[in-house]
Amino acid sequence: MSFCKSATDMGENTINKRKETKTQKEGNNDETLVHEDEDMAESMVIELREWVTSQPHLINPRLDDCFLLRFLRHQKYNLAKSQWLLEKYIKARSKLPQCFQQLDIEDPGVVDLLSNGYVFPLPEKDRDGRVTVFGIAGVMDPRRHKPRDSYRAYVTTFEALLDDEVVQKRGLSYIFDQADFRLSHFTIVGPKELQLLMSTGEKVMPIRHRRIHWLNMPKHLLFIYELFKKLLSKKIQERMVVHWNLETLHSHFPRNMLPKEYGGEHTVKELAGRWVETLRQKRDYLLSLDKMQYDESKRPSRVPNNDGF
Repeated sequence: MSFCKSATDMGENTINKRKETKTQKEGNNDETLVHEDEDMAESMVIELREWVTSQPHLINPRLDDCFLLRFLRHQKYNLAKSQWLLEKYIKARSKLPQCFQQLDIEDPGVVDLLSNGYVFPLPEKDRDGRVTVFGIAGVMDPRRHKPRDSYRAYVTTFEALLDDEVVQKRGLSYIFDQADFRLSHFTIVGPKELQLLMSTGEKVMPIRHRRIHWLNMPKHLLFIYELFKKLLSKKIQERMVVHWNLETLHSHFPRNMLPKEYGGEHTVKELAGRWVETLRQKRDYLLSLDKMQYDESKRPSRVPNNDGF
């Protein structure tokens, strides 16, 4: 039984369907998710759905299998932890509307960032069978773009990717090109908001962040990188790699899966354009997520509230 559809098909069947090798299994480090018991998964989905519908403070939650499996797979089918994460996710959507609401691909700031390669998934999987998210920091212009444009560009991408079963099971790899990153990019977001956003991105959205590759890091801004690292968990910090040239990046990713500017076949503009079209097809769905709300006044008093919001 397939619970989710692929969210990363960008119009070309360019994804390599590799057999799972021992290296992939070790890299994924979660054989239970890759080869999950479908009967068990179906049973857990039913239990989680029953719990969600019994919570009066969770307004209009998604109840489909694919959505609920985001949380169950992220928490390795621990029901209590899945309930906690799902509640925290819906609360974050209500408390941080500048990040999680109005995920409209036709918003001028958002579509401008995405069309130029600010963030998009590569069409081929990496060597561990994971989707890789590519980001180019210099696309953002602090004179034209607002912080919320950046947040929504990323959250829109994550929301679309999280309905992909492969992403739910194997997680995401990242490549962030920082070549044109400037101090002005950092200063448009205050330290407190940055800390909240980093914590939210790591602890609220049910994403498995597997490996984060930084490319072309400006040496005069390394202090920002160190500050950024401190806002993340030790586990995520240990998964971060800095590359000072393309050669070391190519030792982790085959050239042909990268954009043309980095040794591959298709340009950033082409790949970003395909992703924008995919998001346009999902526009109604992404906007409909705003129906999910959190009403603190209806929250059962017996449920502890320790989510940090």
